[in-house]
Amino acid sequence: MSKQKISKWAWISLGVGIAAALLLALSGYGYQWNWWGLGTAFTWLLPGSGILGLIGFSLALFLGFTRRNNPKTRGAGITFVGVVLSIAVMSTLGYWFTEAQKYPPIHDISTDIDNPPEFRNIVPLRADAPNDTTYGDQKKADIQRKTYPDVKTLYLEQEYGKAFDRALAAAEEMPWEEIVTNDKDSGIIEAYDKLPWFGFVDDVVIRIDTAETAGSTKIDVRSVSRIGRSDIGVNAERIRDYLNTVKEQE
Repeated sequence: MSKQKISKWAWISLGVGIAAALLLALSGYGYQWNWWGLGTAFTWLLPGSGILGLIGFSLALFLGFTRRNNPKTRGAGITFVGVVLSIAVMSTLGYWFTEAQKYPPIHDISTDIDNPPEFRNIVPLRADAPNDTTYGDQKKADIQRKTYPDVKTLYLEQEYGKAFDRALAAAEEMPWEEIVTNDKDSGIIEAYDKLPWFGFVDDVVIRIDTAETAGSTKIDVRSVSRIGRSDIGVNAERIRDYLNTVKEQE
């Protein structure tokens, strides 16, 4: 008795699932590698990966009905892999779409809204960036206060020199790409961070200054995206992570 061949629909489902996953991954990495622009990635490639994922999932359902009418039809294992890939792609897109709806269209977050730390040596690195380093108007400040009320100045019961060293040590522990400025005299630390997948670059400036109370110091942090209207909460989370790291320093 001849061995029954695996259904062609199973192979097609797997192929479409693989294509969807590759298109999703390459939409970001291709932009990061300068293969195409951001418009192409967001307008065509990301939606395209979702459409392929839906097609792969639909093909799997079709094969399921085929097996119901003909239980001897082979290819369930292959189809399962295709389904997993398709669902993973659609879930990833759905997750980021949902996340994007949670956050306002701002990309510049500072612990000191009234007097944000200013960038220095980072400015030339942002020469081609669509976003400048102007903090924004009162409307954006009010949005930040409402959305991120916990992002505030950190006060340390420590004299300036020790506080600066503590702030620098915390910055060196962060998974940032590079520390650009380390100026103890002016109390400024600058760095930039590169995000995975699309490779978006965000800049950070840390300002250490003496506080009103004798023997204490205050630390302010500002994190700004070079591109994009909304940062999906990334800059605020980066500031939180950094300040928590400062607190953990001895």
